Amino acid sequence: MTAAEFGATAWGRVWLRTIESTAASAPNAQLPHARRLARGGAVTLTDVSAGRVDAEVVVKQKSYAITVDVPRWDADALVRVREVLGGAGLSDGGASGDLPDALVAQLQGAGIVVAATPAECGATCACTGRRAPCLHHLATVYALVQLIDEEPALAVRLRSDGSVAVGSAGPGSRGRRDWIALAEVDPESFYG
Repeated sequence: MTAAEFGATAWGRVWLRTIESTAASAPNAQLPHARRLARGGAVTLTDVSAGRVDAEVVVKQKSYAITVDVPRWDADALVRVREVLGGAGLSDGGASGDLPDALVAQLQGAGIVVAATPAECGATCACTGRRAPCLHHLATVYALVQLIDEEPALAVRLRSDGSVAVGSAGPGSRGRRDWIALAEVDPESFYG
């Protein structure tokens, strides 16, 4: 059995289900192409912060800037999120950025909607596609799912207003100082 490429964690799966819904009346023909774009490195998430995802998607040597505005939780939801995190012994919000998969079910049981559907998110893209969400938006969500799989706390930070301290500035953050891009490593000098 191979590992899941998208949605390897419960945190990533809940976001993945927003675009790959089993309740859809017909399959979305754009999904395979969007997955290929995300898998192939055509999507660069330039910033992921509370309530916002900025990305660049390159298709056939043309670049599209995407901004996805993710609705944040209201004050009541934020209180319940803090309660669930505190009840799980994560009052620090999982400083490492890793959160147990079981917390997704606990949050959902507390009435918290962890992920926002494309219809709930406001997205801007300069493409001329007529479908909403467009191919570039879908590819951005796939790339976001991969990032959330790497750092589940990002799913909480994305919907929070900043009052829920969860994880460090992770791979989706420009301010992270202890992460470098693999392309920046010189193999000759690294291995000495």
